[in-house]
Amino acid sequence: MFGNRTEPSGKRRAWLAGLLDNDEDARICKDIPDDACRQVAGNRRWLILAGLATALAELMVNAKTVLPWLFQAVGAPVWLIGWLVPIRESGSMLPQLLLGARVRHLPVRKGAWLWGAGLQSACLVLMALTALLFSGWLAGLVLLGLLALMSLSRGLCSIAAKDVLGKTIPRNERGRVTGTGASLAGGVGLLFGLLLCVLGDLPVWGYVLILLGAALVWGLGMLCYRQIREYPGATEGGVNGWRHALASLRLVRDDAAFGRFLLVRTLLMCTALVTPYYVLLAQDYNGGLQVLGGLVIAQGLAQFASSWIWGRLADVSSRRVMQLAGMIAAGLGLAVWLHLSLGGTAPAGYFAGIIFVLSLAHAGVRVGRKTFLVDLAGGDKRTDYVAVSNTLMGLLLLVAGALSMLLALLSGLAVILVFSLLTLLGVWLAQGLPDVQAH
Repeated sequence: MFGNRTEPSGKRRAWLAGLLDNDEDARICKDIPDDACRQVAGNRRWLILAGLATALAELMVNAKTVLPWLFQAVGAPVWLIGWLVPIRESGSMLPQLLLGARVRHLPVRKGAWLWGAGLQSACLVLMALTALLFSGWLAGLVLLGLLALMSLSRGLCSIAAKDVLGKTIPRNERGRVTGTGASLAGGVGLLFGLLLCVLGDLPVWGYVLILLGAALVWGLGMLCYRQIREYPGATEGGVNGWRHALASLRLVRDDAAFGRFLLVRTLLMCTALVTPYYVLLAQDYNGGLQVLGGLVIAQGLAQFASSWIWGRLADVSSRRVMQLAGMIAAGLGLAVWLHLSLGGTAPAGYFAGIIFVLSLAHAGVRVGRKTFLVDLAGGDKRTDYVAVSNTLMGLLLLVAGALSMLLALLSGLAVILVFSLLTLLGVWLAQGLPDVQAH
């Protein structure tokens, strides 16, 4: 009787973790065989604590909410802020394609995670020093460079973490481990947002303390991860994702459905790229750290709410989920553009509500496209599809950063308008995708 209750609970936690986890599994490696998994007492606890520290540290320096605020505080130009999300996303995706096979060849992988975590902590300390010593475009460029290095290190951590979890935790318990860590991180993240709400306006040194606090949290995560006992082994199954992607590029031409999916996915990226510009508008209209705290809370609540909405709908029709989520994001952007362009006001909670709806929509886009790609590929083609899709997306994100930089020279509202129209185009093109769940 109890066994029947435990399994659905584990599945729900795995599902929740998958939705809250923003990592792209871009590497191309086969699953670790069950006979290479060796469970050790205490590993579960250390993995959960390390996952909690990782998620909290990333929330404290979120590229969509907190970092735009920091860039404004140091006087960085708006056109630089448009690079935050593209660098953060592509920087963590492309290394997985290049390094996935190399990390898989290491008998013990937790050292790779510790290196990645240590580099991220060091980058945060350097970012704090940059905020203290520099200002303007120079501070912005240095911060972007350090964010790029952080993203590369994050990709290394993502590769190693998935393998360490696979080697040290049995298959039917991994969802509960990652789900518990994600749930705890979400709760602590809300507390962080509440703390920001009760604070007044912060000078630059206040943001420096946030960066140093995030570096300290990474350090605590490293201490937890060092306690994990991982036995050597399971070095097979690695594939060079970059070479695999190049060898499979013909799929874009030969598979019409896959080619259209890539175009739709590219256009729906706008739901993530547009977020920093809403944050900048929030600072312009309602400057004050209380507003930033509200944005952090709204983003966290949206992630939790989305876990109960999009997953079930994606199992019915992932194409419809992408379209519905894209419509929500595009409609929101057009409404905000029209309202503020006509001189409308932005009362307290206005932008928190916007970020909540936008984050909900972006979560739907993520769940929809992940589910669609898995169900479209089927069988052995999934490796080819994932390699090509993530390689092209990593490169196109950088192109999108250049586009947003040019648009930002006009205004933040111009970026919101154009990205909303591009999202609408993606929704329309998605109508031509096959309904893979129906087949």
